[in-house]
Amino acid sequence: MPAPALAAILVTPDRPSNMTRTLAALRAQTARDRVQLVLVGPSRDAIAVPPKELAGFADVLQVIDPIERMGSAQAAGVRAATAPLVMFTEDHCYPEPGHVQAMLDLFAEHGCAAVGPTVVNANPASLVSRVQYLIEYGPYGEIGPKGTARQIPGHNATYQRDALLHYANELDQWLEVETLMHWDMTDRGLVLINDPAPRSRHWNCSRVAPLLRFAWVFPRVFAAFRARRYGLLERLKLGLLWPLIAPIRFRRLLPYAVKLHGIPTTLAVSPLLFLTLLVSAASEGAGYLAGEGNHGPRATDFEFHRDRFFRRGETYDQLSATTPASADPSRTHDAVEATG
Repeated sequence: MPAPALAAILVTPDRPSNMTRTLAALRAQTARDRVQLVLVGPSRDAIAVPPKELAGFADVLQVIDPIERMGSAQAAGVRAATAPLVMFTEDHCYPEPGHVQAMLDLFAEHGCAAVGPTVVNANPASLVSRVQYLIEYGPYGEIGPKGTARQIPGHNATYQRDALLHYANELDQWLEVETLMHWDMTDRGLVLINDPAPRSRHWNCSRVAPLLRFAWVFPRVFAAFRARRYGLLERLKLGLLWPLIAPIRFRRLLPYAVKLHGIPTTLAVSPLLFLTLLVSAASEGAGYLAGEGNHGPRATDFEFHRDRFFRRGETYDQLSATTPASADPSRTHDAVEATG
């Protein structure tokens, strides 16, 4: 079996079954024999994946981390990995079968620091899901611009491992808000690209209350981390100008909404879209002025078990990944205690 070319980081906060669907999508990869799985969890039991789910991969590593923050859990996986490329995954976003091979081809061709995939909406039936998808991944979908970029989709991008290790002990913090890391990378002259070839299907909230909770939690964490780079006057300016954020973002997202859904559906989603952006803007303003509060752990909790936020009758099985038949399980290393 060839040496691992790409490490896929999978994080679970509690039990191995939380990774089952993502593992199925990774087993379906045409280049799965080039993939090193890095399973991160709070205990050995949490990452005790059945051997049949580890079949066909080049290698499997296990990392123990308390999963207090998503950034620190991902950083623990990056430090344990040995493959030159690192791909982040989620329990609610599933790469299509050619995803890994496309990533390998793109890095070989461009020699870039990171590649963002095309992210498509896996549950577009509800207007709520369309709103969250537009806000989080609309610019990175099929109709978004491709090529060199200042920002790529978070939580599902692939990086040169060395580009991540550049941040050393601060990697935990940078991964907490990937957007800021993307800006820093491009400011330092590194090349990031978005490309149509690697594709992932992302499941979104389909109920209003969870959507607004997401909009209140994540922007405050973003702003709190961003504010660490600024003095008091700059933080006050950013915090007090928060009412401008929602209309600016709304104007930027409208073209994507029209291209994705047409004018009638865009008119239908616009009130909820603007309300969500308004909540998000208020949260961002609070982050600049008052820090993140207790929102960091809440943001980490929201990253898992996304089906808690589905509307009644909606399940992952409506668009499940195909698992190919395979015979031999991969070898599994002993657990590695996370440090740093």
